[in-house]
Amino acid sequence: MNTKKKRKNRTTGLVLVIAIVGLAGFMGVSAFIGASPIAGNAEKARQTGMDSMGSGRPGSGQDMPEETVYSVLTQSVETGTIEDYLKFNGDVITDTSVEIYPDATGELTKLHVSLGDYVRKGDVIAEVDPSLPGHKYVASPVKATINGTITDLPYKVGATISSPQVPVATVGDLSSLQVQSYISEKDMARVELGQIARISFEPFGNELFEGVISEISPVLDRDSRTLEIKLILTDNDSRIKSGMFGSVYLITDTLENALIIPTSSILNSNEGSYVYTVDSSDKAEMRMIKTGLAIDGSTVVLEGLSAGDRLVTLGQTMLQSGSSVRVNS
Repeated sequence: MNTKKKRKNRTTGLVLVIAIVGLAGFMGVSAFIGASPIAGNAEKARQTGMDSMGSGRPGSGQDMPEETVYSVLTQSVETGTIEDYLKFNGDVITDTSVEIYPDATGELTKLHVSLGDYVRKGDVIAEVDPSLPGHKYVASPVKATINGTITDLPYKVGATISSPQVPVATVGDLSSLQVQSYISEKDMARVELGQIARISFEPFGNELFEGVISEISPVLDRDSRTLEIKLILTDNDSRIKSGMFGSVYLITDTLENALIIPTSSILNSNEGSYVYTVDSSDKAEMRMIKTGLAIDGSTVVLEGLSAGDRLVTLGQTMLQSGSSVRVNS
């Protein structure tokens, strides 16, 4: 029994010695590794990475942002003349025009003229048969009452002229032409005798002909709520014919020495209208403006700009006061 106890005690002591020796060895190796250059480099790299993440200094891994420069187009603000106008359409008619009436009613049996023919006073234009069934045929001539050109023949041969108050033809003096038109009731106050108009005709493209208001009807048409006006064509141009259709631009107001800018350059906010200009340092400057007449893509500026200012005409929607800009040519 004593011998077995001794053996067991020696075995337990041997195990404890081995465990102590192993633990001491492990601690020694760990200490050696922690003091090695490899471990030092790893710690340094870890610390450097943390510094880089937390710092915004140059060279620390994060550069300062560059200033944004906006590309824009500009133009110099200039003074000029701008005209306000009314636009409407009209028909070319003769200045002197007379309707020719028959002396009797009946069947239109003959036409001696065609549209555009020139006739003299007393020439026979047409013949009407006023006879009734069972009566002898007697031609009733229809004669021109003035010299001029046939501008209208409303009936063809065989038509029945039921009343002597129905015109068989119209004769006009083509040496003086007018444009007949109608304007709406709301524009009546803007129209007066002597106003100048520019008139275009489709066959002549963008060429403009001058006219002057010569007549204004004293009454308003109740059905259409329009007012008849007539304009004399000041140039006796043989290319313009009676019956042609024209577009009339009636000048109602003219502003001279006005500051005029493109309407598209103007921006709007709750505070009002504004634009951007560019100063000598190529910096954008917001200008609040007061506007006047706006027509055909141009606007008059009453306050806020001066002649010679460099106005931003394209790219202004991205700007703020102080923005750096690059002006493209």
